[in-house]
Order: sequence, then structure tokens, then C-alpha cells
Amino acid sequence: MNKFVLRNIHLAAISTVAITLCTITPASASVGKLLWQDNFDSFNNEIWNVDIGDGCDQGICGWGNQELQWYHTDNVSITDIAGEPGNRGLLIEARKESIGGKGFSSGKVHSKNKLSIQYGMIETRMKVSSVDTGLWPAIWMLGTSTASWPAKGEIDIMEMGQSEQARTDAGFPNSDIDSYTGSNLIFYSDGACNSGNPTCAASVAWQTDNAHLSTMPLTDRFVTYRLYWTDTTIRFTVEDQGVEYSMFDQPFTISEESDEFNAPFYLLMNLAVGGNFTDAKMNHQVSAPLPGKMVVDYVRVYEFNGLGEVKVGNSSEPEQGAFGVFTDLTETNSKLTVGVDSDIYVWNQNSISQGNIAPFEGEQVIAWDYRPNQWFGGGIQARQPTNMSAFADGELRFRIKIPKNIAFKVGISDTYTNENWLTFAADETTYGLVRNGDWAQAVVPIRELAGPLIALQSLKSHFSIASVDGQLPRAPFSMAIDDIIWTAGTNTLPDSDNDGVADGIDLCPNTPANTQVDENGCAIVAAEFGITQLSTQSVQFYVNTSQWADVHYQINGGVQQNVRMPLNSGRNELVIHDLNIGDEISYWFTYLKPNGAVDTTEQRFMISPATWM
Repeated sequence: MNKFVLRNIHLAAISTVAITLCTITPASASVGKLLWQDNFDSFNNEIWNVDIGDGCDQGICGWGNQELQWYHTDNVSITDIAGEPGNRGLLIEARKESIGGKGFSSGKVHSKNKLSIQYGMIETRMKVSSVDTGLWPAIWMLGTSTASWPAKGEIDIMEMGQSEQARTDAGFPNSDIDSYTGSNLIFYSDGACNSGNPTCAASVAWQTDNAHLSTMPLTDRFVTYRLYWTDTTIRFTVEDQGVEYSMFDQPFTISEESDEFNAPFYLLMNLAVGGNFTDAKMNHQVSAPLPGKMVVDYVRVYEFNGLGEVKVGNSSEPEQGAFGVFTDLTETNSKLTVGVDSDIYVWNQNSISQGNIAPFEGEQVIAWDYRPNQWFGGGIQARQPTNMSAFADGELRFRIKIPKNIAFKVGISDTYTNENWLTFAADETTYGLVRNGDWAQAVVPIRELAGPLIALQSLKSHFSIASVDGQLPRAPFSMAIDDIIWTAGTNTLPDSDNDGVADGIDLCPNTPANTQVDENGCAIVAAEFGITQLSTQSVQFYVNTSQWADVHYQINGGVQQNVRMPLNSGRNELVIHDLNIGDEISYWFTYLKPNGAVDTTEQRFMISPATWM
């Protein structure tokens, strides 16, 4: 049988360790065709999201770095580039103003869930104003993986505003901060784990020459930054005054330990104010001239050494038929493979060690030995989100061998942090699982497993098991889990376009005949969501649900606003003001339905004078 490594899931906290760089770029390295570009002639909401806030709503107040700014949509815009007639760029502006309890505002955009890149040469041309003490402009990337940071990987293409200590550690003491720029890679490393670095984050820039010090300030002029990324190496460069300089002495070699960098990543661009990266930990320490500006002329992705892929939009196709989570011999349409596209996690390694129970089928098994009087938990997590929406009427089937007097619970989770659990009581038959201490099978309806919150279209964990609160086992025992599969339901809608594919999964199989239904087979409720004009200057968005709802809207093609709507008497409502007759509003909603979170199609509305004359 195979032996599986037990891994912990760690919370985000930045720390660094020394990493050795090796290898050189092959002489045959070549840049190929252009795969994708954004010249920022306008703001493309189909590619970019605008972050709002200080990170607290995402569980990382100060964005994990004790940053001092509040990100706001008003700080992101498209601007004419001075001295370059007809050329435009993305403007991110940092200002000294009180907002959201912060003393500064700024902007941040990212392409999460809209555009991802795997390999290639990524090039950006940008200009920043003086960073002095306190400004921290960056163009960087995060892995689309479901893993937590740093296991998902981080690629920092350019950063400015480093603290004096960071510049000294890199070999540039007393350097001019406006003439200094750096790059970095961060990933999970067992060798980096220590009491001062609980996240086990390995940083290749730690006490390493990872930077370029120019002979003249890099500010107030355009500079070109490049990332050369293949399946074996990563190299950063900066083109300064017509000469291309490598940021590191040697390219970084991707190894099994750093295989985060063999997966897709999404882009981020922001202008932070203060924080651990800088020498401004408090508001009064910020001396950079404000407003500070970061202008990005373009971002381009090219093939490099024959590699490079750019995916736009949600590239996760729905899984179909039978889906294997952990199985060897059971026939499936597709399946996860541990160590390739999924991992086994243990959340409390003090309670569980590897066991020796033989597999139920095949050669692989999850076998654990339990140490008493502690909570236990673990599961299988896909490295990339999977679309399991076709399984809403299906079943989870799994085999387990566990003493009959042990209570446990089984659950799943999505990429929106939602999770749901079902309890298997001790000494009771639940979901067909006969509790006799031998191998037995449970068959769980996905509807019950998903509950009201799980977004099946973006699933992260397909099977987790944990102890039941208040029922910790008092004696050691052994358990094993095997042959975990999802099977799709059979209630499908007709194939109306005769393309050989059913129109969709019928989530409401008892809907009366001749009833107008949506794509899920459910009766359409009139005015479930929409927009109402209140005056010539204001409108109200609404979603008729007592659960949460978000509205995404643009006014006359401007920057997209993403707002959680206030709940009022069982209905989500948001009123916006300061509109004008003829303004066009494009909008769509994300809200929670019984079968999970859904996105509506984009619609348009124009402010009319007729009703308000």
C-alpha cells in the first residue's frame, strides 16, 4: 500500500528563510508569439476585479502585512499618459484621507477567477512616483490553487519601497530607495518551518541579491519589468535605460518542493501604503509625497521556450458521470490523484499518525491511528477548484473501517469558505453505513451533504472527516477510508438543441408541467432580482432572498463596483444616488440559492426622465 505524507494547513503570516538559487537560462531560450495583452485603453471588468477594504473581511486585516491603506474603487481609473499622445494606462493612486478607519486610501486590482496564466514571458511597462518612505507599489501573482498561502505560491515580479534593513540584507546598504527595485518567489517548504515562521514560507529573496539598483531614480519614468517562466526555471529582469538586467544572479530552479510554480497563477497590481515591507509601520512615518501614483501602460504575455497558456473566464468545466475522489479500481469518468492534483491534509497531527489497515480495494488507502482525548480531522483537497454542479442530485459514496462506538462527521467545502458537515453517530446506521467495526459503505445524498451554502460549481474539498464536538474518543483506535466517489444524479432536462448534451441538471424535479423554468429546472419567480428607478437621480437594486446577495455594477462603463447588499425585511436592497438622466447602468448579482451561490447574467438599465417629469 502507498504511504501518504500528512500535511498541516497553515494560516497566512509572512516570514522568510534562505534559499539557494541555481541553474542558468538555456542558451536556446526564446520569446514566442503574443498570447494576451491589456493596453488599458479602458478598464476591462471581464478581466479585472477591484479590491475594497483593509482585508479584514478576508481574515487578513492590514492585508497580512499591517498595511495602512483602505483600498477603494475611486483610486483606480484609466488615464491619458503624459507626453504620449493617444496612449492610456491604468492609474492607481494613493491619497492621504480618512476612510474605513484608515488614514490613507489606495487601489488594487486582480484577475482572480477571470484570467490565469501558466508559463510564458510576462512583461509590463509601468511608472511610479517617488516611494520615499511608505509607498509600496507591486505587480505580482498568486496561484489559483485551493491551498492556503504560501502553499499556493507567490510570484513578485516587481516591488519598490523596501525597508532599509531589507536593502541591506540584499547587499545594498544606504541605497537610494527610489533607485531600488526587487523581485521574489514565496512557496511552502518543510525546511522553512520553525517557531518564528509558522507558515513555513520560503522566500528566495531572503538575504539574497534579488534586486536592481539603478544609476538614476526608477521613479517618474517608465520602466519595463519581465518574468521568464517555464516548467523548470523562473527568471526576473528589469529593462532600465535600454539595458535588461537580471534581478537574481541565477534563475530559480523549480523542484518537487516548489511545484506550486507548475500551476496557473492570477495577476495582482496595487499601491500599498506602509506595512512590514516598508519602514512606515504607523501613519506618521509615511513621508512619501501624496498623492502617490502608479501608472501601468500595459501587461503582455508571450510564449517562452514554447510554453505559455492564458485562460480567460471560468475555465472549470463541470465534471460528469462518476468522479473519483480517492479510488483505484472503481470505474470513473475522471478522478483526483493524490500528489498530482490533490492532497491529503491532517489538521491536528498530534491526534493522528499513519496506520496499517489494508486497503478495501486497489493498493492505496487512507489509514490512521488515533491518539485519545484529542480532536481529529483531515480530508482530501483538490489543488484546483472543481465544478461539481452536475452532482446536485447525486451521491457521495465512501468505504470506511472504524470502531462502531466512534462518532464522526463528514463534510465538504467550497472556495468561498463555506463548509457543511453531516454527523455519523456511534452505534447507529446512518446513510446505510452499518456500524460493526468492519469495512462498510455510506451513501450520502449530495443535497444533504452540500446543505444551503456550498457552491458546488467551485468545490475545494470533496471529502473531509472529523471528530464530533463534545464526543472525543477516550481510547486509541485505528480507522481507514477508501473508495471515495461522487456519482451524478439522473434527473436531467431535455436535450432541446440536440447536441447530445442534456440542457442541465434538474434541481427541482417536481416542478408542475408547462411551468416556465430556469437553467436548473426550477420555476421562475417573477422579479426575483432587478433594479427599480426611484427618481431621476437614484435607483434601487434588489434580490428577493433572506440570504446574502452581492451586486456588481458599472455606470457608463466606469469601474465596476462590488457591494454586499444590506438585508431589509427578508430582501436585499441597495440604493445608489447622484445619477443623471441618460446614465446607463450595467449590473449583475451573485446571491445564495438553496443549491448554492449563483451568478446572474449581466443586464443594462438607463435612467429615464419619463416617470419623473
